[in-house]
Amino acid sequence: MNKFFNSRKFRLLLACISLLVLVDLVQDTYAKYVSSADANKGFAIARWAFTVNNQDIIANNNFSNVVVPVFDQNANIDSNVIAPTSTGYFDITVDSSNVDVAFNEVITLSLADTNTVTDLVFTGYKINNGTLTNFANNSTSITTTHALDEQTTINTYRIYIEWVDGENENMNNASDTQASVNGVAAVNVNINFIQNASQNN
Repeated sequence: MNKFFNSRKFRLLLACISLLVLVDLVQDTYAKYVSSADANKGFAIARWAFTVNNQDIIANNNFSNVVVPVFDQNANIDSNVIAPTSTGYFDITVDSSNVDVAFNEVITLSLADTNTVTDLVFTGYKINNGTLTNFANNSTSITTTHALDEQTTINTYRIYIEWVDGENENMNNASDTQASVNGVAAVNVNINFIQNASQNN
């Protein structure tokens, strides 16, 4: 038996076994340095998509064609026209159902650059047919803060307008008459949506 352990065959067998064990150890050790992991993770981007009077204002921010004025019935004034003493309104419906962040909304009202009827004024507004809020101190803007967890995502602003005649008017009878010939009664509505800044706790 001792002769076998001292033979070349035994030593060769032992060397082969040792070599296999060594190769296996080297592979395990080497693997520790080349192991890697990859990940490709997409993040959901918060939605920021508004419609005004059912028009996507991200795709088209000019919503002039979807603002429809409604004038109060008057036995002395034809339908769908404006004249001194006319009163009426137009609606702005903002849908923020596809918005995933808190935001502020600022509606700014003014007479258009083309307007020549200086007695045309904004008198007040209602939100979702609520309480009438009168414009005061020449302020014609509406600022609304919308929280992230707000339940009402469709809000209608009814803006009231009037062609003032009599007290506080700027135009006299001659100016009113001239306006009926070549006057322009036009308003400008600008809506800004501003994401609320993140707050750290």
